[in-house]
Amino acid sequence: MNDEYEPGTPIMSVETPSLTGTPTVLTGSEASPSTPDGSGEYNFITGPDGQTYAVMKEPFLWKKFFIGLGIPLFLMIIPIILASIAEGMDPWDDEYENEKIDLQLVNGTTYATDYNLGPDKELEWCWFGESGGQSGDDWYYCEPTSESSLTIFAIEEQSFSLFRGNGTSYYANFTLESNQSIDGCDIRVSGNGWVFCKAHQTPSSHLHIIEETYYNGDYSSDEVGQWNGTSGLVEFDNGEDHGSQIPMTIYARVEVGHWTEDEGVFYFDSGDDHGASIEINIETRGIDSYEEAENTQNTIDVLLGISWIICLAAPLLSIVMMVYGFAVSGAKAMGVGATVALVSYPVIGFFGCIAVMAGGW
Repeated sequence: MNDEYEPGTPIMSVETPSLTGTPTVLTGSEASPSTPDGSGEYNFITGPDGQTYAVMKEPFLWKKFFIGLGIPLFLMIIPIILASIAEGMDPWDDEYENEKIDLQLVNGTTYATDYNLGPDKELEWCWFGESGGQSGDDWYYCEPTSESSLTIFAIEEQSFSLFRGNGTSYYANFTLESNQSIDGCDIRVSGNGWVFCKAHQTPSSHLHIIEETYYNGDYSSDEVGQWNGTSGLVEFDNGEDHGSQIPMTIYARVEVGHWTEDEGVFYFDSGDDHGASIEINIETRGIDSYEEAENTQNTIDVLLGISWIICLAAPLLSIVMMVYGFAVSGAKAMGVGATVALVSYPVIGFFGCIAVMAGGW
């Protein structure tokens, strides 16, 4: 065979393989893919197959934090704002007007003076001046009988004793003069209850003696005595022994003065000498302004009612947002914000509800 090249003969060559790249030093440990070291944004958990897995930590979103914090806090502040508005709307500060009038001695023990209301005013109340309505053992007070009239009464004290009858019954005779009526009474007995009187003027002057007890959480109210002008007998029996007698005081009232818009004159005559004049304080109110004040008061009541509802709703909303935030993936920041709001509620809620109550008085 000739080694020279012959046409038509294929040329065959073999290339020698070579290694390229950077030499690597192998150690005795097994090669493993690159994994997080746990110091970054990953948490390591063990799966059901016993293998360890890296799970990316949930990012803390400040936007959701401020949503969870801001909404409840806003609801907590609203009652303070509404109560402040309501307090500033108080319609009764300038609604009533007070003035003093002097009743001049006319003759004997009769005092009188002219007094007329304007067409836009109504009579609300009256009371006596420096003496406070007291003269000797009597007290005087005014009772409006309508928006354009009032009556002045003298209160006289009449003290006596109820004497024991059969068992625990006590009795005493008591009568009124023709121009007197019952205003109240005071009966002094010992025991667990509170005894008081309810006086009535119609159809005739009479009173009921009531005993209220509150013992071990149980409340009771019972009628234990009475008096009426027909029998003239005071009766009392609450089932307890109070000795041989019970002290009692009845307050009787008698009309000693009056005023009507039609007459336009104050009259007063108690049968006692009060000097050259006697001072009376008159309280009036404007008709139109009173209606406006009532409408304003209705608005105040609505604002305060809304405030109370929000006072209760704010912490409930915080709890709902807190549960949602920690239960739903990606909403942890909202739960944290709601928790902070809930913790803040006792402080903010205290001042807010105090403002609501202050506005309600």
